[in-house]
Amino acid sequence: MRRLTALAIVVLAALAPSFARAASDPLCTGNYADVTARPAPTLRFGVDPGLAGSAGNVQLPSAPVNAEREHAALRALRPGRRQLVLRLNRMFFSDGEAGIRRFQRETRSLTQDGFEVELQVRYHPTAAQAGDLTAWRRYVRRVVDAFGPDPGVVAMTITNEVNVTFSPNTSDGAFPRAQDALIEGIEAAHAEALRRGFAHLHFGFTYAYRFDPGNDVAFFERLATRGGRAFRAALGFVGLDFYPGAIYPPLLPAGDTFRHEFVQAAGVLRRCLLARAHVDARVPIWVTETGVSSASAGEGGQAAALVALARAARDYGRTLGVTDFRWFNLRDSIARAGALTPPPLFAFEGLLRSDYTRKAAFAAYRSVIARFGARERARAARACEKCHRGACR
Repeated sequence: MRRLTALAIVVLAALAPSFARAASDPLCTGNYADVTARPAPTLRFGVDPGLAGSAGNVQLPSAPVNAEREHAALRALRPGRRQLVLRLNRMFFSDGEAGIRRFQRETRSLTQDGFEVELQVRYHPTAAQAGDLTAWRRYVRRVVDAFGPDPGVVAMTITNEVNVTFSPNTSDGAFPRAQDALIEGIEAAHAEALRRGFAHLHFGFTYAYRFDPGNDVAFFERLATRGGRAFRAALGFVGLDFYPGAIYPPLLPAGDTFRHEFVQAAGVLRRCLLARAHVDARVPIWVTETGVSSASAGEGGQAAALVALARAARDYGRTLGVTDFRWFNLRDSIARAGALTPPPLFAFEGLLRSDYTRKAAFAAYRSVIARFGARERARAARACEKCHRGACR
């Protein structure tokens, strides 16, 4: 048996009294925020630079992308000597080799600029591909082969939000055999990375908090029964997608705070749902998506919420095993022209307005990264990366 990491020992000690209570809470709807803050020394921060997906069946029109201004904003967001992971979303199985080549071009540009990249590898099959897990595993192995040689690519989320069954544009749960695709995709990716010697790659899945407590519990319990030893050995992290004030809770009640809602969401995942899936404390939680809309909170309120969420992730990092935090999104999808009631989901969570001008949240996030962010990789790792790109022999 592998030895527990120091983080795992701390998490197990902090959460040991809660597992019995989780067993008596069939829907994981109890209070899981009653834990003591034990800060992580640092977190690895990141952001999604791509356009947000539109909830539902199709992607709505969005403001045009200006790649030069996007890269300039990303460089400005990263403080000196701090890591910034860029989470590239919406790489679809249905897009095949053309999609892989498109993401390779973007990834190469970003890692050459010193960023690290996490790829969202979506199931999202065509009608002909739906349920064909042999083809899906072959696609996942191809993705690992294509991106694994670049040490700047550090992780892949395999499928997206399989517990969401009604929004195929943003999530994978609406497609046939989606949960099997999650399990078999992670196993295939991990096996291929081991075969090719890509030890820097980590694989995980994302959970959208929360839409249907009964469905969520069933989803995690199926991971326990369907995902065996190979799945648990391959699992490098579990991603939490969390939108307080928009998805759940849709509005913060009077007296509630973003800090409390973060600890509750991460607590539900760690202390109840992951226990149901038999995922132990060696597997960290990554906040793969979180955001607050400036259309509803105002730009100042959005910045304050960002700081509160990021600080909560850091303050409870050791308690709940949280190591990574990604803000969704870099830029608003559309301009705030006219009255939009209600505002479209995910359109105004950006650190930038749609014209690339900065909101207050941009400076707030940069300050958080500078204060609590993990330092960039050691000089030896950077030198190895340069050699990989042909700069030396």
